[in-house]
Amino acid sequence: MTAGLRPARAVDRPLAPAARLSDYAVGRDNNFNLIRLLAALAVLGGHSVAVLGLPSSREFFFDHLGLSLAEMAVDVFFVTSGFLVTGSLVNRGKVIAYLWARALRIYPAIWAMLLLTVFVLAPALTTLPPAEYFASSTTHDYFIKCATLIGGVRYALPGVFETNPLPREFNGSLWTLPIEMRLYLYLAAGWLALAAAPAIRLKAMSVAVPIAAAAFLVVILRGRLFGAPFNVADTRVFMFLYGSTLYLWRDKVPMRASILVAALACLIVASVNQQAFFVVYVVCLAPLVLHLAYLPKGRIRAVNDWGDCSYGVYIYAFPIQQTLAFLFPGMWLIAMILGSGAITLGVAALSWVLIERRALALKGDFAAATSRAFSLGLAKIAGAGR
Repeated sequence: MTAGLRPARAVDRPLAPAARLSDYAVGRDNNFNLIRLLAALAVLGGHSVAVLGLPSSREFFFDHLGLSLAEMAVDVFFVTSGFLVTGSLVNRGKVIAYLWARALRIYPAIWAMLLLTVFVLAPALTTLPPAEYFASSTTHDYFIKCATLIGGVRYALPGVFETNPLPREFNGSLWTLPIEMRLYLYLAAGWLALAAAPAIRLKAMSVAVPIAAAAFLVVILRGRLFGAPFNVADTRVFMFLYGSTLYLWRDKVPMRASILVAALACLIVASVNQQAFFVVYVVCLAPLVLHLAYLPKGRIRAVNDWGDCSYGVYIYAFPIQQTLAFLFPGMWLIAMILGSGAITLGVAALSWVLIERRALALKGDFAAATSRAFSLGLAKIAGAGR
């Protein structure tokens, strides 16, 4: 080596900035469709134990971890919903467009499902005469509550599935939808409340949402670890707010394969104790989901070409499973999982192609029309006041 010359050191070169969540959370090239589809199928698998009336010990995850497969899958839904819905609101910037996007994602598909199940499937299975079934206030109440998602949903239809191993439960999956709709509205309300201060709107939400998430985390940890009262919905709300927080703080959230491995390792190690697992689970689930949504690439992204069938799977699976349990008493668990899974996937694909995709294509037109109507109304009010 020539005297007087020092070798170049790595520190002399500018270091590439560490990857952040904001580097990935752009566009639609991700694994969210696959994650949500797997979560919906996991709910179906978890519910298969319940609809067959099997003991909870037959549900491996609940028996060993204290959380059922369906519970964890629903939490995945709420994490992804909080993250993506917050992104939708922030990127659109207009509450009207945001609300139409949310409404067209939820309502057209559930209305079609209710028409098919309440007025076609249930009348074919009820033990009541058709006239009595259709005249029943229980039928009317079920349809109205589930169609509006206001004030909760109803679960029983008259004379249907009364002799099933899980009796009178027509569509038990729908209980999460009113919670999700309320969270959509709360997020919009927060955005509107800060409309007078647009310069600090995002900063204010970036503080308020994590504080709310922390409050719910304290509630559910006190409940799970110390027996304090709490609602099972509190965990879903926390997961939504956690996902929302990660979107709002996406510029600060690191994204590395090592974090994904570490989160999985922590969950495996903590699984020896149910309480320890729950603590690690609520902390790690959201970052784990987002790493899985963005880091794996390649052929796995081809699932996006299938569309998003997860919602259809979620809203149709339970009545299909209960119907199979009614028609084939004593059905094996594996037969229920495979049979209901195949039928539900087919129905969900039709729902996506015929209803959901077409409804979502109208969100821009509906938002523009609503904005014009508001503008016209405000103009008339202003003119009348002169």
